[in-house]
Amino acid sequence: MQYGTVPGLGRPYTANMPLEYVKNGIAGVWIVGLAVVAAFLGLSTILGWTVLVVLGLLPPLVMMRIWNPPAQTTSESIRNIIR
Repeated sequence: MQYGTVPGLGRPYTANMPLEYVKNGIAGVWIVGLAVVAAFLGLSTILGWTVLVVLGLLPPLVMMRIWNPPAQTTSESIRNIIR
């Protein structure tokens, strides 16, 4: 790679890694934050725990499904065809 004779094969995988870390980090902070709120409020009923689980898991699951990595650029498509 030093002289530009080897194509960069690691780009598509490593380009998506930071996005996965960000999504996991946001989901983790959300769940931990709700757990702290539940502990602070002293939830003890089944209804309270059910609401906590729904509020804790539903938004991160939706975010994981909707927030996708950016689409492949034209130059990346051309590079993949040439290989």
